[in-house]
Amino acid sequence: MKKPKNQIELLNDAMLLLEIRRKKEYEDLKIQFHETSESFRPINIWNQTVKDFRESTEVKTNLLETILSVAGGYFSKKIIVGKSNSIVKSLLGYVLQYAVTNFISKKVHTDTNSEE
Repeated sequence: MKKPKNQIELLNDAMLLLEIRRKKEYEDLKIQFHETSESFRPINIWNQTVKDFRESTEVKTNLLETILSVAGGYFSKKIIVGKSNSIVKSLLGYVLQYAVTNFISKKVHTDTNSEE
């Protein structure tokens, strides 16, 4: 039968186990720090953003809606007002552009929601 250990041996064993645990946790912490610092590099942030954009249909839809709205407003201003030196005409052109952009945005947004 094995002889029971005295208190000093038990304490030494516990300290040894704690030291092994500390070394393992320190290594894990170093690895996690390295992974975190890599993920915050600008190129990795950019790559993740591009990946998220490719995978998300909602972002693509919102971008398309925005482009259509802004382009519609811009071209309606150019067609109706043209290039003008008059301040009043220019202001009216911007008001028209704003109104058309909002109208197209709401129309495209409601059409997309009704399809879902």
